[in-house]
Amino acid sequence: MRLIVHYGLAILMMISISGCVAHAETDTETDGICETEEQGIRLHVDGMYGGYPHSVLRDAVLESIACPSGDAELHAFHAIATPPPHMRISVMRPTGQGQQGSLSVMLFSQGHFVIGERMSLSPFSRTQSPFSVKADINLATARLWSDLANRIAQGKPAIP
Repeated sequence: MRLIVHYGLAILMMISISGCVAHAETDTETDGICETEEQGIRLHVDGMYGGYPHSVLRDAVLESIACPSGDAELHAFHAIATPPPHMRISVMRPTGQGQQGSLSVMLFSQGHFVIGERMSLSPFSRTQSPFSVKADINLATARLWSDLANRIAQGKPAIP
């Protein structure tokens, strides 16, 4: 009887933990951005910014993304726009004064990696609230669209 209770509890704990993990994996919140072009882009934000809640970081990212503009960038976007592409932005800034952080922007279309940008956070962004990364995010996303437009202009495929 004792073994049944012991193993029964172990099995029950494993089932409950796996249920929590499965829920966490499917609980990825995405937002629609750049919806004036085609069907827009699905955005996923992850990472951490010091001790701030993830929702604050997500709001800062949503307010700062550069969408494709200009003829060359719009042409490049239309090459990957169906079905709507996915963008993943990850911001990492460890807790503590003077800690360096990084920013990563990746664009995916039709299940394939298209292009990405990675950069260190500016000195200003390392010491302030998550809203201070807005300029860094805007710069990284603007570079991403510019680089994609340059790739298309050189006759290279939009999706390598």
